[in-house]
Amino acid sequence: MRKHRLLTVWLVAAALSASLIQAGCAKQQAGSSSIKPQSYADDGYLGRTNTYPKIPGRHMALNYKNDGELMRQAIRNVPGVAGTNVTFNGADAYVTIKLAPGLQQREVATVERQAAAVLRFNFPRYHIHVQSTR
Repeated sequence: MRKHRLLTVWLVAAALSASLIQAGCAKQQAGSSSIKPQSYADDGYLGRTNTYPKIPGRHMALNYKNDGELMRQAIRNVPGVAGTNVTFNGADAYVTIKLAPGLQQREVATVERQAAAVLRFNFPRYHIHVQSTR
């Protein structure tokens, strides 16, 4: 008797849950709801690029002027770099580093390699060419 009662309760619960699922999944008629679906730009940030303008999006970084400024900022803190000039020719970026005064000749190659490594890591779309001047 107890098994029969348990089976009945289980069947009633299953039928009730199935009817609730159907009621929740039923299509609503057009115009019956005042809730409008929200969509986000396909930018990987769920629409937050307009909220946080400092996030570099693909439209902000893919021009020579902004890329040149970002390159200058990227190698500004490399030890031995006093200034930078960036020139572009297609996919090639030519970076001329002004060396800090007092930098010894044996340290020049190390500064150039460090700057090139930082730029190649942060700007993989360019072929980076680095040279230095005093």
